[in-house]
Amino acid sequence: MSKTQERKNFPTKIIEEVFEEQGRQCAKCSKSLFNGYHVHHRDGDNSNIERENCQLLCPGCHGGEMYKTLQEQKKAVITDIDKLLSAGLDGKASGATLEKLLDAIKLKLSLQRQVMNDPPLEVPSSVKAETYISVMEHGLREYERGFKTGLERMFENFVTMVDTFPNLLKKSKTEKKEQT
Repeated sequence: MSKTQERKNFPTKIIEEVFEEQGRQCAKCSKSLFNGYHVHHRDGDNSNIERENCQLLCPGCHGGEMYKTLQEQKKAVITDIDKLLSAGLDGKASGATLEKLLDAIKLKLSLQRQVMNDPPLEVPSSVKAETYISVMEHGLREYERGFKTGLERMFENFVTMVDTFPNLLKKSKTEKKEQT
């Protein structure tokens, strides 16, 4: 069976029996399971819910088993890639076939990450900080440029107003005289 098939949970009865058989301890390190445990599929096939495939592990040991399973799966994919490349180099596979097979391998790796519940890769916080700083510096430069442009226009308007003020004052006095 493929290790990427839909995950099935062991029946509660099997889990309870294995819990007692293991002496209520982790199958690997013998720590007490009263503080919590993970149900592990020994053969790595999450769809195999046969009793002999059930093993109870403490969270620490189960994380190690999941890592080990993922590493084994990666090795299998690398072997597949090596075979594929050898076939291509020997002229036994066409370019289109190689592309399709490589896409299938990428899909398999992606599915394995999902099966193993690997979190998506995060952008390192240092990169996030650098990006944030860069964006803020750009925004500050644009603000300064806009502020300077605004001050320049305001000064130009003020100068124009000062230049035209005496003329407006004369015009206003002239209009008042004419009205009287």
